[in-house]
Amino acid sequence: MTAPRSNESESAIAALIETYRQGFLRLDPELLGSIWDREHDSLVYIAMERSEPIYGWPAIKRYYEALPAHLEQMLAKSVDNARIDVLGDTAFAFFQFHSKVKIRGREGQHELAGRATMLFRHTRAGWRVIHFHESAPLTASKPLS
Repeated sequence: MTAPRSNESESAIAALIETYRQGFLRLDPELLGSIWDREHDSLVYIAMERSEPIYGWPAIKRYYEALPAHLEQMLAKSVDNARIDVLGDTAFAFFQFHSKVKIRGREGQHELAGRATMLFRHTRAGWRVIHFHESAPLTASKPLS
């Protein structure tokens, strides 16, 4: 199976990143799950708020289904500075994100910022995520040397 030309692939991957953004804005587990290659055996999701990676589709699905129990509302979610690189039948994307959320059991709004790298594989259904890694930016007051 051959991946589409690079411009078509980049557009399809950008659409998946937008689906990810919309899925979080709506706290919609089905929409979030739609970006993943559920048949890939070695799925990995590294959420920045968790100490351990999430392995496999069933565990990723449970993570998404539990979001509304932890997040009262996603007030805003932006994706910035996205860079997509297509490497044949695989691709990766890097972007920064900013979120404003209401967390259940906590007062006020909370702002979260992070960086994400997504790895994609071209499947019969089109491009799908096989690995997702989020991290928080370093907040040290002086650079490490």
